[in-house]
Amino acid sequence: MSFETLDGLRALLAAMPGPNADALEGARACNSQLTKPPGALGRLEDLAIWYAGWRGDARPSIEAPQGIVFAGNHGVAARGVSAFPPEVTVQMVA
Repeated sequence: MSFETLDGLRALLAAMPGPNADALEGARACNSQLTKPPGALGRLEDLAIWYAGWRGDARPSIEAPQGIVFAGNHGVAARGVSAFPPEVTVQMVA
């Protein structure tokens, strides 16, 4: 599925299934077996467990990662905070 607007993204996210309980438990168990102090990887551990539950696989892999870039100047250029004018925001993101 693809989307071109924030409303499209919201609709896509609302249609997503909930996490798989077995995968969550398996990912937590796997994480507890790693040779490291508990919580040593910080938020990354939580994200890995969340991803496992979402994918329905206690040991998921990421085959073709993608990212979404959100950017804006939110009026800071008008206050003189930005080193660049708002007209170049699109160019900087590109």
